[in-house]
Amino acid sequence: MSVALPYFKDASLLPGPLPTQEEIETATEALPTIRDPTYDGRIVVIRNLYVVKYGNFVMENEGHVLLYIERHLSIPAPRLYAMYRKDEKLYIVMDYIPGENLHTLWPSLSTVEKSFILGQLRAILDKMRSLPAPDFFGSVARGPVPYRYFYSRDQNPAVTGPFANEADFSMALAEKSRLNWADTNQPGWTSRFFARNLPVALKGHDCVFTHSDLHPQNIIVQQQQQPADSRSTMKYYIVRAIIDWETAGWYPSYWEYAAAFALLQWTDDWPESLEAVVDPWPLEAAMLKFVHRDLEL
Repeated sequence: MSVALPYFKDASLLPGPLPTQEEIETATEALPTIRDPTYDGRIVVIRNLYVVKYGNFVMENEGHVLLYIERHLSIPAPRLYAMYRKDEKLYIVMDYIPGENLHTLWPSLSTVEKSFILGQLRAILDKMRSLPAPDFFGSVARGPVPYRYFYSRDQNPAVTGPFANEADFSMALAEKSRLNWADTNQPGWTSRFFARNLPVALKGHDCVFTHSDLHPQNIIVQQQQQPADSRSTMKYYIVRAIIDWETAGWYPSYWEYAAAFALLQWTDDWPESLEAVVDPWPLEAAMLKFVHRDLEL
């Protein structure tokens, strides 16, 4: 699923006039991001109608994924209203979805409140998993795998994909490691280990539609008003959106859990709760965490 740029949704389907360049560049309400502080880009709110993500390193894949979701799934995610380039920067214009990110809210929630949210997230992920699988691992546009581990400066297809099978997907991680170590003129002992063992350890998994950055900060929830006659002290939160789909695509079924596992901090009960949202793959996750340590050096 891809569209040619510039892309603009029909004006009759917009909540209001699209943001002007002046509105975007002078916007003062910026949304938080889990990106590196040196990341060249901004995420701004315009008129409480639109969110605009823009910068030199913003990825088209996010816009393609949002269109794919709109056409093939009924899950809470932003709608894409425009995507275009200006002065080498990519601009993605989406609808603004009010609420709180789950990362901020999580410590204050009761066990029952958390369980209510986790049930919604599980239903969303189950819908994503129910989509018919394609015959490749890669982006929704049948392009390279959009996760950073598969980036190649020279667009080496052995690293980037798309891949026809899971063995090639796994070998790409080993090749990425080998190239990284070659750049340092040091022996690539870990990359040799990966080449020998990843295709054996990471095999037999279905290809499924995957967000691939399922961090609580990328989950927007909103509290619902209690019925007037309710005596319950429980607060009801509805999952309004999962956001930040820039690395989403078709991955092996272990990837959603394993990619999140590699970044878990284990400072609260979120790691345990994640297992209620997506099936855990602990052995694959442990292997991918080793890959993560190697590639993030």
